[in-house]
Amino acid sequence: MRRGAQLALLLACSGCAYFNGIYNARQAEKRGDKAARTGHGSEAQGYYGTAALKAETVLVRYGKGRWRSDALYLAGRGWALAGDCAKGVSRLESYLTLDAQPRDRRDRAALALGGCLTQQGHYSSARQVLVPLLGARDHRVASEAALWAARSAIALGETDTALAYLRRADASAAEWELAAAYLSQQRYAPAESLLARRARSGDDAGNPAELFGEFWRAGRSNSVERLMGLYDASRLSALSRARLHVLVGDLWVGEHADSLARGHYALAQRLARDSTIGRDAGARLTLTSLGALESLVDVENAIRANRERNSLTPAQQHLEDELLLVKMLEDRTDFTGAALFLAGEVARDSLRAYALAHTLFKRVASSYPRGIIAPKALLAAAAVRPESAETYQRRLIEVFPTSPYAALLTRGDSASLERYAQADNLLMQMWTVTTPCYADSLRKLHPPPANAQGALATAASNGTRAQAGASGTPGSPGAPTTPNLPPGIPGSAPPPAPPAQRGTFVTPGTGQAAGAQTSGADLALLPALSRCTFNSTQSTPARPQ
Repeated sequence: MRRGAQLALLLACSGCAYFNGIYNARQAEKRGDKAARTGHGSEAQGYYGTAALKAETVLVRYGKGRWRSDALYLAGRGWALAGDCAKGVSRLESYLTLDAQPRDRRDRAALALGGCLTQQGHYSSARQVLVPLLGARDHRVASEAALWAARSAIALGETDTALAYLRRADASAAEWELAAAYLSQQRYAPAESLLARRARSGDDAGNPAELFGEFWRAGRSNSVERLMGLYDASRLSALSRARLHVLVGDLWVGEHADSLARGHYALAQRLARDSTIGRDAGARLTLTSLGALESLVDVENAIRANRERNSLTPAQQHLEDELLLVKMLEDRTDFTGAALFLAGEVARDSLRAYALAHTLFKRVASSYPRGIIAPKALLAAAAVRPESAETYQRRLIEVFPTSPYAALLTRGDSASLERYAQADNLLMQMWTVTTPCYADSLRKLHPPPANAQGALATAASNGTRAQAGASGTPGSPGAPTTPNLPPGIPGSAPPPAPPAQRGTFVTPGTGQAAGAQTSGADLALLPALSRCTFNSTQSTPARPQ
């Protein structure tokens, strides 16, 4: 009697394992399938990962039970569609060796396996799995199998075979896939033709942003503009068109074509005025309007003017934070010009305020004429004013004839590079002093979440400033190239990075916005907000040139 009760209890516990494991895994899989069908890929991956984890608990505890086949299928397909093929392949292969499994389930498992094998580069094996699925009863399975088989064929260089597979796939998906394949082969005309068909129909399901980038890197900006025009004339939603306009604007910003970028940002702002994307486009418009402003007051007023309209966006926070850093550096007195020089670099590289950067670099040379930073500042001024490069070079040679920069300009004397490092070391020291102050100010303006309290301090002590580069030399990040400068002049060593909340813009809709929005605190209150003292004299005077 007692043994029978124990057996009943054991069976009941096993039933609980099924309910808590297999049932929950199936529910997560269904939610993942629904999210995938509606185009919510990231959400779908999360559900598939949950399904796999639930199924794995059953395999660990009851690996030889009657629910093993269910658990293998759910775990394998879940891992595969969650992007973890390393775990998914073995589970799927084990499941497909089992007999008497439902055909539809076997087809879905084989499709997931074929996709993983393609992603892992096992193209021939993938096709062996995928080709039998081209006749699957489920049209969606057959279409996706055709796409994966086409990808394998393209990777093997069998374009004609890939075209044959794509004819059996959904027309829209096939055209996206084929366009991507043509781009990978640098066949731009047929790729643009296919994408034009998708753009006219208002279809952006194939990630046009990525393909726009491919055209752009190939120097085909005209193709991107034509496709953008077709999307504007299509039935695509205003919000989606605004997102694409922001993308194209960002591409033009990377080419220093701010006037063209402004056109796209203005369109995005009109299309999505009351949305985050519209406000983000407005902040970008502000960014591209700063280039001609020569004074810090004018730059600050321009950024503040749109603060309320562009609030709650990472782009506006970027502007506020970079302005804060420029003000901190510009307000610091160090008797060497290092802080003022760094302020010019931030204005140039992060705010694209080229006229202000030019003003700050000139101030370094005029206010600290005996400092080791002064000749470097003249070269930096030349970089943002290429039309005056020769004038600045002559002045450098006349005023600082013994500087390493003059030696490189006149004689190409590489022996002077050892002396050149003195200016870089001074800039590095100033940046190290300023970074904790900046981090402290940012924490007070927009405190980080509780789980990120140490992020600012860590970034401040360990990072490297990405924007700082060859200041005043050809190829400096954020500055126009200066062909008149000799190529032998190296740039400054990159000083340590400011906190992690600094950075470039995040394209709206990517979910990668940085940090919390800057509060409404007036930047003029910075000395009160920061634990750092302004107008300090922490740096030692430089040796005269």
